[in-house]
Amino acid sequence: MNKRIKGFTLVELLAVIVILSLLLLVTVTTVSSQFKNSKDDLYDTQLNNIKLAAEMWGSDNKTKLNSISDCVSLTLGYLKEEGYVDINIKNTYTGELFEDDEVFVNITKETNRYKYEVEDDSSKLCSIVDFEDGDTNEE
Repeated sequence: MNKRIKGFTLVELLAVIVILSLLLLVTVTTVSSQFKNSKDDLYDTQLNNIKLAAEMWGSDNKTKLNSISDCVSLTLGYLKEEGYVDINIKNTYTGELFEDDEVFVNITKETNRYKYEVEDDSSKLCSIVDFEDGDTNEE
């Protein structure tokens, strides 16, 4: 009686393991890059929302905006106080909340319009205007 044992050879099993490992490597790499891209997109969206809040402030406060000379900076805290930003916004890179005095929107007067730019680098600040009494605080 010729009895043959059915099963896979060691080479066949190793080939399957190698193929599965390659598929896993490609999948993990793709998923991790998608997570990073989603963090980048969320960060950009959050900064854009802050910019939109500043644009709404500018639309509602045209007389104050017309009183600036060249450039003014609004802090995130000021936009919150005025009711244009109503939530604490988390920095997706650090996991911490954006500090109210560390994120600014620079509003630059151009020929017939205003340019809004969000900055998280205090070296790029314009003057900060306290619109309550009209004083300009250079920083």
